[in-house]
Amino acid sequence: MANFKYKAINQDGKYVSGKIAADNPSELMSLLKSSEMELVSYREDKKRASAFFGGLKSSELVTIFIHLEQLDRAGVSIIDSIQDLKETADSSKIKNLMQELYESIKNGNLFSESLAKRPEIFKATYIGLISMGEKTGNLSNSFLNIIEDIKWNIEIRRKTRKAIMGPLFGIILMFTVLGIMTAVVVPKVTGFLAAQSIGLPFLTVALIAFSNFVQTYWFLIVSTPPSIWAVMKILGRFPKLSVKIDYIKLKIPVFGPIITKIESAKFCQFFSMTFKSGLGVLECLDSSSVTLKNKAIKGALSFVRQQVSDGQSLSGSISATKFFPNLVVRMFKVGEESGNMEGSLRNIKYFYDKEINDSIERIVSLIQPTITIIMGGMIAWIAVAVFGPIYSTFSNLQ
Repeated sequence: MANFKYKAINQDGKYVSGKIAADNPSELMSLLKSSEMELVSYREDKKRASAFFGGLKSSELVTIFIHLEQLDRAGVSIIDSIQDLKETADSSKIKNLMQELYESIKNGNLFSESLAKRPEIFKATYIGLISMGEKTGNLSNSFLNIIEDIKWNIEIRRKTRKAIMGPLFGIILMFTVLGIMTAVVVPKVTGFLAAQSIGLPFLTVALIAFSNFVQTYWFLIVSTPPSIWAVMKILGRFPKLSVKIDYIKLKIPVFGPIITKIESAKFCQFFSMTFKSGLGVLECLDSSSVTLKNKAIKGALSFVRQQVSDGQSLSGSISATKFFPNLVVRMFKVGEESGNMEGSLRNIKYFYDKEINDSIERIVSLIQPTITIIMGGMIAWIAVAVFGPIYSTFSNLQ
């Protein structure tokens, strides 16, 4: 499917322009005619589909689905809801997307089929939920589930950024300050001491050696973190290596358990949502695995699916992977035995929402004093190494 920029004349005789996706110019002309517009000129937009819409933010997706949910609950048809959103949306990206969906539905496609043409915007799991809502005649519940999931993911990303960006800024600031001191300040002072031809204590000699190392190999120090990141990205392109890398991430002290909790919460959140929509256990496992980023846990869910399809219990199969915390296993077991899987998984989500937040707060509260201690220790080392010999020299002069 290609993206076209067009200029056309509407039924009022006015020139209008816009963007729309079509398989070929003939379909473009047909789509415009169905909207009572005559094509004047067009050109194909070579940009990728995601660039075509500039990428929709999660907040914009929430806006779309809230609008559709409210109108659907009021009894408005989906095509009229889309037309209303197309006319009232402030964002040109949403207007263009709604125009495309409107034309697609008007040409006989289902809403879910129309969304499937934009996989870079709408997740396959969301399309599946909407397809289920179309079959059951309960689209509003599908929209509510999607809204809840998008909002929950926004909150998880916010917490993750908080856990990374705050400490990262502090670490960068610490290394910047220490780099300036060891590369600029220390050499000038230690140069004076070296010129005095006096015996220097071990701390001063070590500081001079460290300062010389930083001045000589600063480019290696600066380039090491991005080089490690680049190597990890390259290795991540190999399936077997990427699984091993993600497995190692789960074993990192402090951070590994948080990754496990976030992935477990994602899994339970989406499994509960799809299970509530009427999908079978195997379909729920397939849908839930798509939402996970850690490939080691994704592989574990493939094992769980195989075990369940062979007749094993869901909770027992999850326990056998050794990836999921005991709480998750217990709640799945309770859900199986009580027949209230949705309620059990909602309890996991509630617990992990608090647990993830508390874990992130603990990390932030631990890293800040750690950085302060390291900087204080480094400054103390510099002070003792520099002022110790100077004090000794003045004492000898007296």
